[in-house]
Amino acid sequence: MKIDISLTEKSIQDAIDKLERYKDRLQDKCIAFVGELASNGIAVAQANTGNFGHYITFSYEIKDTTDGCTAIVLATETGQIQSTWQTADGLKTVNVSPLLMAEYGSGWKAEPHFNDGRGGQGTFPGQTHAFDSEGWYWRDESGELHHSYGITPTMPMYHAFLKMENDIMRTARKNF
Repeated sequence: MKIDISLTEKSIQDAIDKLERYKDRLQDKCIAFVGELASNGIAVAQANTGNFGHYITFSYEIKDTTDGCTAIVLATETGQIQSTWQTADGLKTVNVSPLLMAEYGSGWKAEPHFNDGRGGQGTFPGQTHAFDSEGWYWRDESGELHHSYGITPTMPMYHAFLKMENDIMRTARKNF
Protein backbone atom coordinates (compact mmCIF):
# COMPACT_ATOMS: atom_id res chain seq x y z
CA MET A 1 0.00 0.00 0.00
CA LYS A 2 1.27 3.43 -0.91
CA ILE A 3 0.07 6.61 0.78
CA ASP A 4 0.83 10.05 -0.59
CA ILE A 5 0.95 12.68 2.11
CA SER A 6 1.61 16.39 2.33
CA LEU A 7 2.28 18.39 5.45
CA THR A 8 -1.25 19.65 5.95
CA GLU A 9 -3.57 18.67 8.77
CA LYS A 10 -6.14 17.20 6.34
CA SER A 11 -3.53 15.17 4.43
CA ILE A 12 -2.06 13.79 7.65
CA GLN A 13 -5.54 12.89 8.96
CA ASP A 14 -6.39 11.19 5.63
CA ALA A 15 -3.20 9.12 5.89
CA ILE A 16 -4.02 8.14 9.48
CA ASP A 17 -7.54 7.11 8.41
CA LYS A 18 -6.15 5.00 5.54
CA LEU A 19 -3.69 3.29 7.89
CA GLU A 20 -6.50 2.55 10.39
CA ARG A 21 -8.63 0.99 7.65
CA TYR A 22 -5.64 -1.07 6.49
CA LYS A 23 -4.99 -2.17 10.07
CA ASP A 24 -8.62 -3.27 10.39
CA ARG A 25 -8.25 -5.47 7.27
CA LEU A 26 -4.80 -6.82 8.17
CA GLN A 27 -6.08 -9.82 10.17
CA ASP A 28 -8.38 -10.82 7.28
CA LYS A 29 -5.41 -10.56 4.91
CA CYS A 30 -3.32 -12.70 7.26
CA ILE A 31 -6.06 -15.36 7.38
CA ALA A 32 -6.32 -15.37 3.57
CA PHE A 33 -2.51 -15.60 3.29
CA VAL A 34 -2.00 -18.58 5.61
CA GLY A 35 -5.19 -20.24 4.32
CA GLU A 36 -3.94 -20.12 0.74
CA LEU A 37 -0.51 -21.45 1.75
CA ALA A 38 -2.14 -24.31 3.68
CA SER A 39 -4.53 -25.15 0.83
CA ASN A 40 -1.65 -25.30 -1.66
CA GLY A 41 0.35 -27.47 0.73
CA ILE A 42 -2.59 -29.84 1.20
CA ALA A 43 -3.01 -30.24 -2.56
CA VAL A 44 0.62 -31.34 -2.80
CA ALA A 45 0.30 -33.63 0.23
CA GLN A 46 -2.74 -35.34 -1.29
CA ALA A 47 -0.78 -35.94 -4.49
CA ASN A 48 2.02 -37.61 -2.48
CA THR A 49 0.20 -40.24 -0.43
CA GLY A 50 1.14 -43.15 -2.67
CA ASN A 51 -1.20 -46.10 -2.18
CA PHE A 52 -2.30 -44.80 1.22
CA GLY A 53 -4.47 -41.89 0.03
CA HIS A 54 -7.74 -43.54 1.05
CA TYR A 55 -6.40 -43.86 4.63
CA ILE A 56 -5.33 -40.22 5.05
CA THR A 57 -7.28 -36.94 5.03
CA PHE A 58 -5.77 -33.47 5.20
CA SER A 59 -7.20 -30.27 6.64
CA TYR A 60 -6.00 -27.07 8.24
CA GLU A 61 -6.89 -24.91 11.19
CA ILE A 62 -6.23 -21.20 11.48
CA LYS A 63 -5.32 -19.85 14.91
CA ASP A 64 -5.60 -16.14 15.60
CA THR A 65 -2.71 -14.78 17.62
CA THR A 66 -2.03 -11.35 19.07
CA ASP A 67 0.56 -10.65 16.39
CA GLY A 68 -1.11 -12.29 13.37
CA CYS A 69 -2.33 -15.77 12.63
CA THR A 70 -1.04 -19.28 12.08
CA ALA A 71 -2.28 -22.12 9.88
CA ILE A 72 -1.73 -25.65 11.12
CA VAL A 73 -1.88 -28.39 8.48
CA LEU A 74 -3.28 -31.64 9.85
CA ALA A 75 -3.01 -35.16 8.48
CA THR A 76 -5.57 -37.56 9.94
CA GLU A 77 -5.74 -41.30 9.49
CA THR A 78 -9.13 -42.80 8.66
CA GLY A 79 -7.90 -46.24 9.69
CA GLN A 80 -4.88 -48.40 10.30
CA ILE A 81 -3.44 -51.27 8.28
CA GLN A 82 -3.03 -54.63 9.98
CA SER A 83 0.16 -56.30 8.85
CA THR A 84 0.61 -60.02 9.42
CA TRP A 85 3.67 -62.13 8.67
CA GLN A 86 4.98 -65.58 9.46
CA THR A 87 8.11 -66.07 11.54
CA ALA A 88 9.79 -69.15 12.98
CA ASP A 89 7.97 -68.31 16.24
CA GLY A 90 4.56 -68.15 14.59
CA LEU A 91 2.28 -65.59 13.07
CA LYS A 92 3.05 -61.96 13.98
CA THR A 93 0.56 -59.09 13.66
CA VAL A 94 0.99 -55.36 14.10
CA ASN A 95 -1.15 -52.31 13.33
CA VAL A 96 0.66 -50.02 10.92
CA SER A 97 0.08 -46.29 10.54
CA PRO A 98 -0.69 -45.42 6.88
CA LEU A 99 0.52 -41.86 7.48
CA LEU A 100 3.86 -43.03 8.84
CA MET A 101 4.20 -45.52 5.98
CA ALA A 102 3.55 -42.76 3.44
CA GLU A 103 5.86 -40.25 5.14
CA TYR A 104 8.76 -42.54 6.08
CA GLY A 105 8.28 -45.82 4.22
CA SER A 106 9.34 -49.18 5.56
CA GLY A 107 12.03 -51.65 4.66
CA TRP A 108 13.12 -49.85 1.50
CA LYS A 109 16.61 -50.47 0.17
CA ALA A 110 19.04 -47.72 -0.80
CA GLU A 111 16.39 -45.03 -1.18
CA PRO A 112 16.89 -42.62 1.74
CA HIS A 113 14.49 -39.70 1.55
CA PHE A 114 17.03 -37.09 2.62
CA ASN A 115 20.60 -36.67 1.43
CA ASP A 116 21.90 -35.57 4.81
CA GLY A 117 21.78 -38.77 6.83
CA ARG A 118 18.42 -38.10 8.54
CA GLY A 119 16.69 -40.96 6.75
CA GLY A 120 17.40 -44.61 6.81
CA GLN A 121 15.93 -48.01 6.31
CA GLY A 122 12.70 -48.57 8.21
CA THR A 123 11.55 -51.90 9.59
CA PHE A 124 8.52 -53.37 11.27
CA PRO A 125 8.98 -54.13 14.99
CA GLY A 126 11.04 -57.30 15.32
CA GLN A 127 11.45 -57.61 11.53
CA THR A 128 14.90 -58.93 10.69
CA HIS A 129 15.05 -59.44 6.92
CA ALA A 130 14.77 -55.88 5.56
CA PHE A 131 18.54 -55.65 5.30
CA ASP A 132 18.85 -58.92 3.33
CA SER A 133 19.95 -58.34 -0.24
CA GLU A 134 16.93 -60.30 -1.44
CA GLY A 135 14.47 -58.18 0.54
CA TRP A 136 11.91 -59.80 2.78
CA TYR A 137 8.66 -61.75 2.53
CA TRP A 138 5.17 -61.31 3.91
CA ARG A 139 2.25 -63.70 4.05
CA ASP A 140 -1.25 -62.65 2.99
CA GLU A 141 -4.50 -63.83 4.60
CA SER A 142 -4.55 -66.99 2.49
CA GLY A 143 -1.02 -67.86 3.63
CA GLU A 144 0.67 -67.10 0.30
CA LEU A 145 4.18 -65.58 0.54
CA HIS A 146 4.96 -62.31 -1.25
CA HIS A 147 8.39 -60.77 -1.80
CA SER A 148 9.04 -57.12 -0.98
CA TYR A 149 11.82 -54.59 -0.59
CA GLY A 150 9.40 -52.49 1.42
CA ILE A 151 7.57 -49.27 0.75
CA THR A 152 9.34 -46.24 -0.62
CA PRO A 153 8.31 -43.08 1.25
CA THR A 154 6.21 -40.55 -0.68
CA MET A 155 6.53 -37.91 2.08
CA PRO A 156 3.22 -36.02 1.79
CA MET A 157 3.87 -33.68 4.73
CA TYR A 158 7.46 -32.98 3.70
CA HIS A 159 6.36 -32.08 0.17
CA ALA A 160 3.53 -29.93 1.59
CA PHE A 161 6.11 -28.06 3.68
CA LEU A 162 8.34 -27.47 0.65
CA LYS A 163 5.39 -26.17 -1.40
CA MET A 164 4.33 -23.75 1.33
CA GLU A 165 7.89 -22.58 1.91
CA ASN A 166 8.43 -21.97 -1.81
CA ASP A 167 5.13 -20.07 -2.15
CA ILE A 168 5.53 -17.67 0.81
CA MET A 169 6.73 -14.59 -1.10
CA ARG A 170 4.37 -14.98 -4.06
CA THR A 171 1.37 -15.58 -1.78
CA ALA A 172 2.32 -12.68 0.50
CA ARG A 173 2.53 -10.29 -2.45
CA LYS A 174 -0.84 -11.48 -3.67
CA ASN A 175 -2.61 -11.15 -0.30
CA PHE A 176 -0.96 -8.02 1.10
